[in-house]
Amino acid sequence: MTTHEIIGVIEGGSPSDLTVRVRPISSRVSFVKKPRELYTKEWLATFSHEDVAYLGFLNAAVYGDGLIPVRYFPRKMHRLTNSVLLLAILFVCFSIMSNMTAYRLSSIDLSWVPLVGRANIRFPSGLVLFPTTYAFSTILTEVYGYSVSRLVIWSGLGANLLLVCGLYLVSLIPTSSTWAAHSGFSDAAYHAFLIGYAKTFGASSVAYFFSEFINTAVLAKLKVVSAGRFKAFRIFASTGLAVCIDSTIFCTILFFDVLNPVHIGALILVQVALKCSYELIFLPAIIPVSRYLKTRDGIDYYDFDTNFNPFVVNG
Repeated sequence: MTTHEIIGVIEGGSPSDLTVRVRPISSRVSFVKKPRELYTKEWLATFSHEDVAYLGFLNAAVYGDGLIPVRYFPRKMHRLTNSVLLLAILFVCFSIMSNMTAYRLSSIDLSWVPLVGRANIRFPSGLVLFPTTYAFSTILTEVYGYSVSRLVIWSGLGANLLLVCGLYLVSLIPTSSTWAAHSGFSDAAYHAFLIGYAKTFGASSVAYFFSEFINTAVLAKLKVVSAGRFKAFRIFASTGLAVCIDSTIFCTILFFDVLNPVHIGALILVQVALKCSYELIFLPAIIPVSRYLKTRDGIDYYDFDTNFNPFVVNG
């Protein structure tokens, strides 16, 4: 009967220092053992056939004749599934759309709301789209772990940078005078759009870097500390902290020379309130989607030994 599962391999300074992290299927608590300690009749009887084969090859690599170096040995649980690819595409798409619309300041008239009087609420248009990126990165971290989210976050940043470079290169080619007269989209209009997007990208990149990595790192660590419990609290706490950091950095940089400090402060408060509201709205969907993906892909990753340095490619 299968009662335990291998959830990770921890490498040390030498092959003999390598250990295996094991978790009882009925528990969220794991423990670490040497591969040869698990390669006994009693222990092998508790693992699935796949894990038994995995332990056999792992013992051969670690304690064998050295023909199969451990660095070439496949790691447990390949987490780049089709679901990860879809979530990554959605994350990058919403990130790009947010940056392309964020420089436009929108205003909503609230005079129709009782007791409010004559009042307008102003916010960057990208605010309508950007909070969804937190939902995607949260699902990725909750199911597949911090390392996968780190890869997707850097991919989003790279895609935005590539788009800025592409828009700039195209701007070097003069617009057709016939087309400009027909559509009203002249070189000046295109350059104004490009400058606005480039400025938004600069502000969002700094805010994006801190907020997304803080969101995923805090969520991953809280998952380990809480042994996978209190999911709603973990998600809202990590995202709430990231939202405050993101809104403060983004609004300060983007509107520093456009609005006065009072208006910037008001924008920050509006962004935090709306993004937190988004998170509460998305929460009932994030939790079941995460649960479904854990079952579908057979992965519920815990970042026990993860290197949380955002600049590390693997670990």
